[in-house]
Amino acid sequence: MLLTAACCLLSHSCANTKAAPSGGPKDTIPPVLQKITPEQNTRNMPLAGVQIALNYDEYTVIKDASGIYLSPPTKHAPSAKVKGKSIVVTLRDTLAENTTYTVSFNNALADNNEGNMAPSFTYVFSTGDSIDSMYLTGTVLDCEKLTPVKNILVALYEDLSDSACMNSLPVAAARTDDWGFFVVRNIKPNAYQIYAYSDEDKDNKYLQGEDFIAFNDSLFTPDLIVRDSVYELMSFDMKDTLACSKRESQLTLLLFKETASRQFIKNKGRKDNKRGFIRFNAHNTVLNSFQIFGVDSTAITTHFTPERDSMDFWIDTQYPLPDSLLLSVEYLKTDSLGNLVMTMEDIAVSLSDEAKSALAEKAKADTVINVSYECKNENVEQDGITLRFPDPLKTISTDSILFISTNPKNQNDTIPFSFEADKSEFGAYRLQSSQKYQTGYKYQVVFLKNAFIDIYGRKNKENTLDIELPNTDKTSSITLNVSGVDQNIYIIELVSSDRKQVFRKFTVDKDTKLYFPYLKEGQYTFRVTEDRNGNGIFDTGNLLERLQPEKVILFKLPDGSEIIELPEQTDIEQDIRL
Repeated sequence: MLLTAACCLLSHSCANTKAAPSGGPKDTIPPVLQKITPEQNTRNMPLAGVQIALNYDEYTVIKDASGIYLSPPTKHAPSAKVKGKSIVVTLRDTLAENTTYTVSFNNALADNNEGNMAPSFTYVFSTGDSIDSMYLTGTVLDCEKLTPVKNILVALYEDLSDSACMNSLPVAAARTDDWGFFVVRNIKPNAYQIYAYSDEDKDNKYLQGEDFIAFNDSLFTPDLIVRDSVYELMSFDMKDTLACSKRESQLTLLLFKETASRQFIKNKGRKDNKRGFIRFNAHNTVLNSFQIFGVDSTAITTHFTPERDSMDFWIDTQYPLPDSLLLSVEYLKTDSLGNLVMTMEDIAVSLSDEAKSALAEKAKADTVINVSYECKNENVEQDGITLRFPDPLKTISTDSILFISTNPKNQNDTIPFSFEADKSEFGAYRLQSSQKYQTGYKYQVVFLKNAFIDIYGRKNKENTLDIELPNTDKTSSITLNVSGVDQNIYIIELVSSDRKQVFRKFTVDKDTKLYFPYLKEGQYTFRVTEDRNGNGIFDTGNLLERLQPEKVILFKLPDGSEIIELPEQTDIEQDIRL
């Protein structure tokens, strides 16, 4: 009897030839919350040992513990554990008296089987006799791209000092969702300073130099009352674009990475035998003098980045340099009292043994300049051809550059051009045709050998670039009529609808007409930056100086849409008043 059963278990003929049970349709229903203990809106909650139990209709797991957020925050975040079909949340610190608290369950919980997310909700209780009932809403955007930023801490302070967000915990806070949207609820009708920061170390304080920051320009007093019927207080599926986009924001906070305020030399080094660098902690370095002991000043070339927070230097000598160089830098440095004081500082920069060995091998074959060429057919009329050199040039022979045009009859002609250093980018040069490009013509730029020689004696190899304007039969164009410029300077960019790609860039200081040719069918928008200091780049803000980043706006059509739908083979004209 036992033997027969064993044989049957091992035999293929004993297998069930029908398909295995499928287990039924896939579970797509999220966990349903059946009970909360203590119940919602409990008053006179004890100050210590608080536990909150959430009982669901099925086994539920903690998907993301950081999604459970207590406001006002305490030193330690709440802890949570699974107990049967319940989630038990423990508040680990002693609470404040007569204070309304909220515990937000964002994307923290999911069912145990299919991972269906439990709907987000907020549990409210008070350690006093009453529950605060005001709320405010807003959106946090990237200051430059104007795109929403998720998981940013939005913090409210009754402390009105500029450094409150660095030194103390907020009196109320919330985190942004996938749309950058936030609700800070069940708060008092007081005047608040409002900040938003990335809080990388999760200590509920702003860490200057590490976190991104945003702040509201003025105090804000909430005037909206919490009610069950309020649309913005409901639970939302982050994939439901229509529902999420209907929520109204009272505030828009622009998130930026702050420039450091304390000035000192942060780093220095040698990139190779005759090239080094100095990195400063803050922007806008004021340099009074720079010397290298034993090297004549005429042999030294220096360059600051546009932000003036980094300086490279090159040494052009015919004699070998020592492994260690002593630099003397006189600049405005922040002293112990926080004041900028002109300071002379001597620093040494050395080559490591590994660097010396690598340089010796490199020098044997390093006789050619590694030039990079950038030339896009669709942009060449505006941008020309850009050449980038890794080190300063000693000589430029424009006679060794040939600009040749070929007409549809295959007849060649040389055309004049300009060749100038790019004022905004060190080591870059711009070559522009002095004649208008013509459709149907072919162009060729030849850079003959030895047209460029750098300070190390390296020379370029011969290189040829072919240029031909795109076929206008399949492309489209936009003409932008810009008005209202006044005395300001603006950077106007044509960007993709997601603002990740820049197609054209202009800087304007007067009313003008801008032309954007050779565009493919697609969605576009214009991004406009108010260039406050006219340096041609986007400048960020500073918290303690209460300086917002340079203002960026998106072009809007009369219907409020930011997107221009550009069909194929279409030329459109738009007006924008700044």
